[in-house]
Amino acid sequence: MLVATMVPGCGSPLPDSEAPRPSVTPEVAELAPTSRQGLINPAHLDFLTEPIVSDGEPMALVHIYSEYPDYRWVDASGEGLAAVDDVARAALVYLEVYERYADEAALERARLLLNFVMRMQDDDGQYYNFVLDRAGTINTSGQTSFKDWGWWAARGQWALARGVAVFGDLDEPYADRLRERYLRGESALDAALDNVGEYTELHGQRIPAWLLKGGSDVTSLALLGLAEYYAVEPNATTRRLAFALGQAVAEYQLGDSDEYPFGLRPSTATSTAFWHAWGAHPVQALARAGAVFERDDWVVAAAAEAELWFGRLLTTGMIREVGVVPRRYDQIAYGQSMVVLGLWNLFRATEDDRYRQMSGLAAAWFFGDNPAGVDMYDPDTGRGFDGLAGANEFRVNRNAGAESTIEALLALLAVAEDPVASTYLDATPERVLLPLVVQAERAKLRTGDPGYGLQDWDGEAYYSGGRFYELRQGDSLEVAFRVAEPASYDVYVAHRRQAAGQRDLDVEASRAAQSVTIDADLTEWSGTQPLKADQPQNVLRGASAWPGAEGASYTASFLWDADNLYAAVEVRDPEHVQTGVGPDVWRGDAVWIYLDTAGQGSRIDAKLTLAQTPAGPQVWNWVGGAFQAGVQLAWREVPGGYVYEASVPWHSLNRPAPAAGDRLGFEVGYGFGTGFMDWTGTDPDTPGNLAPLTLVEALTADQQEPTAELRDPESVAIRVQLDGGEPALLPELISPDRDYLWLDRVLEAVELAPGEHRIAFSYAGSSPDRAATVDAFWLHPVVASKTWRLADGTSLRLEYDTRTGELSWHEE
Repeated sequence: MLVATMVPGCGSPLPDSEAPRPSVTPEVAELAPTSRQGLINPAHLDFLTEPIVSDGEPMALVHIYSEYPDYRWVDASGEGLAAVDDVARAALVYLEVYERYADEAALERARLLLNFVMRMQDDDGQYYNFVLDRAGTINTSGQTSFKDWGWWAARGQWALARGVAVFGDLDEPYADRLRERYLRGESALDAALDNVGEYTELHGQRIPAWLLKGGSDVTSLALLGLAEYYAVEPNATTRRLAFALGQAVAEYQLGDSDEYPFGLRPSTATSTAFWHAWGAHPVQALARAGAVFERDDWVVAAAAEAELWFGRLLTTGMIREVGVVPRRYDQIAYGQSMVVLGLWNLFRATEDDRYRQMSGLAAAWFFGDNPAGVDMYDPDTGRGFDGLAGANEFRVNRNAGAESTIEALLALLAVAEDPVASTYLDATPERVLLPLVVQAERAKLRTGDPGYGLQDWDGEAYYSGGRFYELRQGDSLEVAFRVAEPASYDVYVAHRRQAAGQRDLDVEASRAAQSVTIDADLTEWSGTQPLKADQPQNVLRGASAWPGAEGASYTASFLWDADNLYAAVEVRDPEHVQTGVGPDVWRGDAVWIYLDTAGQGSRIDAKLTLAQTPAGPQVWNWVGGAFQAGVQLAWREVPGGYVYEASVPWHSLNRPAPAAGDRLGFEVGYGFGTGFMDWTGTDPDTPGNLAPLTLVEALTADQQEPTAELRDPESVAIRVQLDGGEPALLPELISPDRDYLWLDRVLEAVELAPGEHRIAFSYAGSSPDRAATVDAFWLHPVVASKTWRLADGTSLRLEYDTRTGELSWHEE
C-alpha cells in the first residue's frame, strides 16, 4: 500500500518512496515543482527530471524508466541515463504547460531540457541520443545512440522549433541560440534528402523513395518540426523541405475501406503491409503542416486516413500494430496519443467538430475505455502507465516510464480542457461488435499431411500467433469458431502471396577437392555454384538508390571440408570505403553472411561481417558480439571491385564436423549507400527467410544458375468454404516480385447467426510441386459499431461502414 505525502507547491500526492531525491552536486540547483492544473499533473515528470551541469552549463535529463511499486529511477541498461527521445518530448510538455498556464517552473524546466537537446547535437547538425552519466558524457556508439538524422534528431528539432516560438518574446538571446541550433539541424536534414522525386516499387506499389529513413513515421515526425519552425520563422528553405517530406507522406497511402491495408499509411517503405501505432504521426503531421503551409491537399490526405483507419480503430478497438492480422497488445500510451493528436490537429485544421469529438473519445483510452477497463493515466500522481498486455487489470504494466507519462500529458494537454472534447474522456463502453480472428493452427486435419510452421516476423509482416499451415496437394483442414451476435461479416484470409517465376533458391556447396588457400585468389573456385545478386529483386532496401549491377552487386560461392566452411564473394563496386573496425564496419563496405547451422529455420547461429578495415581483414559475429574465433579472411582489389575469401571453422560455429547431405540455412548480403541487397531479396534477420545450403560431394550434373519459370496464378491456390456453403478460390501466385504475407477477402457479406461455425480450407492449386501458406482468417463486420455511455447519461454510437468508408456519429 502506498502512503501519500503532499509535496509543497505541487498540489498532488506522491508516494513516500518518491520523496527522497538523489543528492545533487553543489552547483546544481533544485528545481521548483510544476503546478497541477486539473487533469494535467506534471508531478511524475517533475520527479523523472533531474538537473545536472555538463561542461559548465546547467541542463536537465529525464530518467527513462520508473518501476512499480516504488517508482524510483531506472536507467536503460547499456545505453545510458537519459535520451533525446524523451528529453525533447518532455520539453514540449513543459513549453505547452508554460504557454497554457504561465507556469514559470515549467519554463525553467523546458530551458534546461532544451540545453540537453543542444548538447546532443554535433557540429554537423546530426544528433546523438543517450548520455552515459550525470556529467553528460555522450554515448557515441550505442545501438540507439550513434550520430544520425533519424528519430532522435527529428524530436530534437521539433523541441528546438517550439523553443524558438516560446522564448522568442521572453529571452531573445536564448531564442537566437535555439534558432542557430535548429537551423544547423535543418541543414543536416537537407543534406540527407538527396533523392527527392524518385520512387521505388514493392509488390506493385509505387513508393516515394525520399521517405526519411524509409519510414512514414519518422518522416512525419520531422515534418512536425519543420511546420512548427515555419509557423514562427517563415522561410524558403524550411518550406522546400516541408513540401518534400509532406508530399512523400501524403502519397504513401494504400488500400481503401474494405481492401487491405484499409487506407492507412504503412510505417515503413520496406513493407506495404505493416503499421505500428507507436510513432504513427502521419495524420497529425499532415494536418498540422497542411494548416501552416496552406496545403489543403495535405489536410484532405490526413482526413482520408483519419476516416478510413482511425474510424475503424475507434469502432473496433485500439491495436498495437497490423501486418497483416491486427495485434491488439501491448497497447501503449504513445500509440494512443498519436490517434488523439492526429484527430485534434485535424480539428484545428478543418474546424470540423467531428474530429474534436473523436479526439476526446480517443483519449478516453487513458480513463478506462480499453480492453482492461483500467485507467492508464493517474491524475493524482501524474503517472502514465507503461502498457496494456491483455483484457484484465492484471495485464496492466504499472511501471510509469518517461515515454508513457509524457505521451499521456501531450494527449491530455490537447483535449482535457476543451469544452467539447473533454465531455468524452469518461465515455464508458457498453457494446462493441469486434472482428474475429480465427487461427489456422487451431484447425483439425481432414485429409493429407500439411506442414506446421513456426515463425513470427518474416521481414515485412507477422504470422498471427507465430504459427501457420503449409498446404500441398491433398491437404485440407477445418477450424471451428463461435459468433456471439448476429451480423454480416466479410471473411479475409491471411496468407502468403507468391511470386510467379520465383527463382529456385536451393544452393549446393561441394566438398573442396584440396586444401583451400585463403589468399583472395579465386582460381580454385571455378567449379562451384555461383550465386549472383545483381537484379532488382535482390534489393531488399533502397531500390531507388541502387546504381545497377556494375555499381553494386556480387557473386558468392561456398565450399566445405571436415574442418571449415569456405566462402568467396566477388563484389562489383567502383570504390571500396571502410573506416570502421569490429562492430563499426556496418557503416561502410562489408559483406554479411548469415548462418543457421541446424537448417531448421528457427534461429540464426552466426551473423558475420567480412570487412577489410584500417586494421586489416576482420570478421565480426553479431550474434556472439565478438570477433569470430579461428576465421581466416583475405581481401584484394580486382578491376571494378574487390574479393573476399574466408574460412570459418565448424567448431567456431559450435557444430561437429559435417557430412555430405547436411543442410544449413544461409544468406549473403551487401550494403550499398542507403540500400541493402541479398540473395533471397528478403529480410535476413528472420531465420525462416534463409535459403537452404546443402553440402554435397560434388555439384549435381545438371546444376545451373537458377532460372525463372512463369506459372499460372491458380497453380498455387487456396479453397475456402464457410459452413458448407459455396467455396471460394484464392489464387496465391500473384506477386509481381517476391513472396509476402497479405490479407485478401474471399467471402463478402456473409450473414452469421450466434453459435458455432466452421471454415474448411484446402490446397486447390494445379501444381503438385508448390505449397500454399495459410496463417489465419479474419472476419470483420461489414458495418462495425461501438456504443458508449457518457457521464450525463447520453448514449453514443459510432458506426463504420466498410463498403462506403462512412463514419457516422449518433448521440441520444
